[in-house]
Amino acid sequence: MANQTIQNSIDFAQTYTQYSPLSVGTANEPAITIANEIQNLFFGPPFTWGFNRAENSGPTALNLAAGQQDYVVPVTDFAFMESATATDPATGTAFSILDIYNTKNISVADATLNKRGRPNAICVRIINFGTNVTLRFISVPDKTYSVTFTYQKLITPMSTLTGGTGTWTIPFLYSDVYNSLFLAEAMSVVDEVRSMQYRQRGIAALLAKAEGLNEMQVNVFLQQYWARQGRPEMASPLKTTQAIQARGV
Repeated sequence: MANQTIQNSIDFAQTYTQYSPLSVGTANEPAITIANEIQNLFFGPPFTWGFNRAENSGPTALNLAAGQQDYVVPVTDFAFMESATATDPATGTAFSILDIYNTKNISVADATLNKRGRPNAICVRIINFGTNVTLRFISVPDKTYSVTFTYQKLITPMSTLTGGTGTWTIPFLYSDVYNSLFLAEAMSVVDEVRSMQYRQRGIAALLAKAEGLNEMQVNVFLQQYWARQGRPEMASPLKTTQAIQARGV
């Protein structure tokens, strides 16, 4: 089934809000901003999705050179890195680069011959969205390695209610997530007390579908989310445990 549009979500939400308008402001606000904020939440760390995953290859292939720490890779749809694997072309031995920093910057390292080694950390040093990404490695490579990394792709903001720029990037399979969260914000606009109930439903559905998150990641996400909503008590240990149980882990 084709992905839904923002207008579909508006039509759904208005049946719960006495048909209060959600797109009467300039540039169809507040509906556009509500939808974009939900997508930013869905596609941002710590969430990773197979349908939004890509890998550098072809023109974006990365080969490290001995003594060189920084590399500019022409990846135009890069949002954040998930994992990286380096291969020694001489032996065919592959190893994971375990420490990945998407926001923390690694300092310049000593590149003298006796200080070089097999890279064990990588940081996303600079992102020029839509153009390239600069990566920095530690240790400074001691020889040639080929590096393959997987990343989550950059999403395009929505700006209309229908059509290509008004369709949810989130697949219909996850409509219980975005429709619940959209309804929650629509209710909030009209001061409907049930808005918190639908926020809980949306977040529970999101965590239930997000595989691979550890307990710490779930805790941090819930604490940050509910703090932004002005309800830090919602991230209590009990609420966190309930969210984890909803994911079946």
